[in-house]
Amino acid sequence: MSDEFLSVARQEIQSEIDSLKEIFLDCANDEQLYKKSADIEKHMHKIKGLAPMMGQEKIGEIAMISDIILKHITSKGMLKGSQDIMSDAVKKMSSIFGGQDSVETGDFKKMVKDAYPQILEF
Repeated sequence: MSDEFLSVARQEIQSEIDSLKEIFLDCANDEQLYKKSADIEKHMHKIKGLAPMMGQEKIGEIAMISDIILKHITSKGMLKGSQDIMSDAVKKMSSIFGGQDSVETGDFKKMVKDAYPQILEF
């Protein structure tokens, strides 16, 4: 990857994470998340595609899991606890993108799998 591509991709991911943080300022419960799920999913989907291409596999993994949950919410309706999980996803992605290499995705994957075993199989 060229340095120019990586720079543009980095800016794009930061913009998407910032947009998600802004959405979550006004998204305090599962119902509000449901109402904003299509918009949130668009941001997650973009991150899911870009992050791995620039070596941010952890962010890509969190975005991929979040994207699956959001597509389910968009098509089938609210999921109990989804606001907390999606908020945690955004915080983790932001921390990782900010340079906190110690953030692991295993606890996030376990939390999601425990909460939604019918949706996620990994």
